[in-house]
Amino acid sequence: MFIWLATAIFFGSCGNSVTRIDGNDGNDTLIIVASRLFESRTYQDFLEPLAHPVPIKWHDASTLTKIELNTALAHAHGVVLTGGADIHPSRYDRATDTLRCGRIDLERDTLESFLLDEVDRTGLPFLGICRGMQFMNVHGGGSLHPHLPDVLGHNGHRGGAPGNTLDTTHMVKALKAWSSASWEPGDSSVVISHHHQGIDRLAEGLEAWAKAPDGLIEGVVRRDTMGYPCYIGVQWHPERSKKRQPLVESVGAFFVRKMTSHLQAEAHEGG
Repeated sequence: MFIWLATAIFFGSCGNSVTRIDGNDGNDTLIIVASRLFESRTYQDFLEPLAHPVPIKWHDASTLTKIELNTALAHAHGVVLTGGADIHPSRYDRATDTLRCGRIDLERDTLESFLLDEVDRTGLPFLGICRGMQFMNVHGGGSLHPHLPDVLGHNGHRGGAPGNTLDTTHMVKALKAWSSASWEPGDSSVVISHHHQGIDRLAEGLEAWAKAPDGLIEGVVRRDTMGYPCYIGVQWHPERSKKRQPLVESVGAFFVRKMTSHLQAEAHEGG
C-alpha cells in the first residue's frame, strides 16, 4: 500500500534514506519525483549520465507519506511516471475490460493521478515511460486498447525474444520534432518494449510524435508547449534500449535540459 495514502497523518520518515526530505540539496542538484523506482536502477542509470556533472536526487513517490510527497514536489525540477501494472479500465469508461487486463494497481493509479494533477498545476517538466505514457493519455481523457493482440493481431510489443521474455524489440519512427528536440522527423530507432496495452483514443490535449510500423502510437507530447515545454511520453523503454540511437538518449536528454532550465530559473529567482 502506498504510504502517502495509507498514513496521511504520519509525520515521520519512511525508513529508506533515499526518500528523506530536507530541502537542502543545494542549487546545483536536479530533484526528480518518480512514481515508482526499482532495485534495477534502470531509470537512474539512464538519466544520471545525461545530467552529468549535475547530480540528481531521486524521490520514490510510492514510499512517501503525503506530507513528504508534497514537500518533495515543492522542491522538484521534474516528475517521471515509470513502467508497471495495467491501469484500471474504469478510468477510461471501459470497466468491463478488466477481463483483458493483467495485474492492476489501483493505489498506483491514484498516486499517478495526483502527480499529474500537480504537473498540470505547476507545469513541471514531465516524462512518462511505458505505463507512464498510457497514464498521460488516460489522465487527459483518452482511452486504451486493453489487449493489443486483439486489435493488432500480433504480440509484437510484448512477445519477448528467445531466452528473454521481458525485452521485445521493434522499430519506432518520429513523426515530428520541435526546436528544442535533438531528433528529426523521420528518425527511427530499434527499441525495447514490454506492454500489451496501448493508446486507442488519443486525449484531446495530446498529439502523437512517434509511431510503430503497425500504426500504434508510441510517443505523445502535450499540444500546449508554451505552458508545458516538457510534457512528453514514450511507450518504449529508452532506459533499456540500445544506446546511440536517435530516439533513445535524446528522449532523456530533452527531459534533463528542461529540468536544468527549471533549476536555473529557480536559482535566478532566488537571487
